[in-house]
Amino acid sequence: MRVGCVLVTHLRAKVEMSRHGHLKDSPVLIVDGNASKSRALIVDRFPAAREVREGMSLAEAMSHHEDAVVLDADEPYYRQVFARVLAALQEVSDRVEGADLGMAYVRLDGLEGLYGGEEGAVSALLDAVPAFLSPRVGVADAKFPAFVAARARSGPGASQVDDDVGAFLAPHSIDLLPVSANARGEMHRFGLHTMGAVASMSRHVLADRFGPEGQRAWSLCHGIDDTPVVPLASEEPVVERISLSLHSSSIEALLVAVDALLRRAFTRPEVKGRHAGVAHLLGAAPGWPTWERSVRFKQPVDAWERAAEIVRSRLGADPPSHPIEDVTLTLADFTGQSIAQLALLKDARRDRLQRLVEADRRLRPLMGGRHALYRIAGVAPWHPVPEMRFLQTPIDPSGQDTIRPLLAPNPVDVREDAAGEPRSVCAGRRWTEVARIDDRWTIDLWWLPKPITRSYYRIDPGDGRLITLFRDCVDHRWYRQSA
Repeated sequence: MRVGCVLVTHLRAKVEMSRHGHLKDSPVLIVDGNASKSRALIVDRFPAAREVREGMSLAEAMSHHEDAVVLDADEPYYRQVFARVLAALQEVSDRVEGADLGMAYVRLDGLEGLYGGEEGAVSALLDAVPAFLSPRVGVADAKFPAFVAARARSGPGASQVDDDVGAFLAPHSIDLLPVSANARGEMHRFGLHTMGAVASMSRHVLADRFGPEGQRAWSLCHGIDDTPVVPLASEEPVVERISLSLHSSSIEALLVAVDALLRRAFTRPEVKGRHAGVAHLLGAAPGWPTWERSVRFKQPVDAWERAAEIVRSRLGADPPSHPIEDVTLTLADFTGQSIAQLALLKDARRDRLQRLVEADRRLRPLMGGRHALYRIAGVAPWHPVPEMRFLQTPIDPSGQDTIRPLLAPNPVDVREDAAGEPRSVCAGRRWTEVARIDDRWTIDLWWLPKPITRSYYRIDPGDGRLITLFRDCVDHRWYRQSA
């Protein structure tokens, strides 16, 4: 078989350079974000940090570059980027294996007719990967020599292994062999530093000295690799996204988002009659690392309520540690039938909900396309900021609206007196004088991800009604509070 190894070296660093272009020429260290700073290890680095290698401790790396910038590895985002690369490669060939982060194998035989020969197919693979990732492609008759060919390139492009595979592999270090670090260390101590040195040994001697790994190393160093390319599953997962419309670290707000996403996903036509095996969640907010959780169901589920019960339990035990603004749900591993016997009696609660959904759909044309009926969820009734207390989501699961605060403030024009307090308010197109200020208070929530500082006024416009206004001390604008 003909195999192409698509390789993106230093994927983490390249992704971070695309996100932080101003740091491109700086010594930037990417560390394992799950470890404490005292135990953090380097997982990648920018080109300017030349003396640093992967696996080095942060303390040792900082001794080489005292002015280095340290970034926590955003592994969920790196996997997202590489998942898009794999999807693009699948547009070129239907036989793509994701071997590791930044590395994929592609079967090339059979593509010659589509791309005008093997060279055209390889060119299509290179074009499928974003240019900022500087992809390399190695081509050979087996996976391992294709990998070595890609790894040996000094820059983007393609390399092909000649017919004499053993001669090609001979000068390369045994550190490229896919055997354990202990086995490689023993081989180095045995004086076997190159693949040519390993190939020159007797297979039986290597087997006696290093066991099965010695036998495998001998075969690979001779270019013998019969491991197949295992194509990625072609099943299309169900993906739904939603925005919280606020920068929140509230677990209650996240659970509201999860419920809305699950309702929406399980009402998709392609999910009807199928049972999901896993739910994967991704959360993002500007300035914070990507958060992710995967929940695998012991028994596949076909109803959002059961899925929500399981996911809620998992998130309650292990909530995110930083704010979430946008949430993405992916349902996957579908089966055609449930393992558990489902109740045959009609669910009265579900039937009542369906009637409400149908009512909402009938009312929507009268509402200018907007939803008429919403669910209200209390996420923080005690919160001093009214719009943080309750969230509303469309009762129709297919609604694509974002989750919105129930008590969202609205901008209003206010004329101030010399003390900066409201003197008159524009209601509609008419200005109304403030007869009296019934109450005043301030809030200063400086610790929030987006600090909130407001000066509130409860005013009487002269007709006995009380209206709550506030001046936002961050954007210096006036708002009318719904609560």
